[in-house]
Amino acid sequence: MKILKAALMVLWAGCFCACSLLPTPAFLKEDSGANPEPKPRLVNVIALLPVESNNADAKAVKMLRTKLCEELRFKGYPPLDADLIDSKLKPLSGGKDMTNSSIIPPRVVEELLGADGVMYCSLKESGKPGRLFYSPVTVSVHCILRSAKTGETIWSAQSRSTSRSFDIRNSNLHKESRGNLEEAMEEAVDELMETLPYGPKLRS
Repeated sequence: MKILKAALMVLWAGCFCACSLLPTPAFLKEDSGANPEPKPRLVNVIALLPVESNNADAKAVKMLRTKLCEELRFKGYPPLDADLIDSKLKPLSGGKDMTNSSIIPPRVVEELLGADGVMYCSLKESGKPGRLFYSPVTVSVHCILRSAKTGETIWSAQSRSTSRSFDIRNSNLHKESRGNLEEAMEEAVDELMETLPYGPKLRS
């Protein structure tokens, strides 16, 4: 009996020692928070390059760029004039308007304009004006913000919106489709820019 009690005492002592070596829940919690996720890198001045598009007309492309510039200002980024950007980029395209801005390295934009962020955007537009009494317009906007120094992607977002018109006078559908385009574009831009971090003028 004494031998049995002694064996139980040895076994209990071994279990106590083993348990004392395990990390406590508080230590695990503290350790899990020791390496928080890195905060996203922020930029102060964004150069919005000419919008790319394979199927939208020049007016729609210009409209989108204007709306994006306005939203950048509302988000707290100092305005960088689009005409100034285009004039600096023209020598890179042989004096012609830049249509494929995605090939321009961010570091080149930094050297030409002094911006620390470069935004590349594209527009896809689709419409079906041939339907009787019905004119839907869909736009898809995709933007990428890259660091001018490193070229890494800081922010990326895509948004899609559709606007529809119904009119018994088929002759008015073409006119209304232009208004639908602007409405759909505004909705897409608003949704897309919601996720962009605030600029230096609005940061707390």
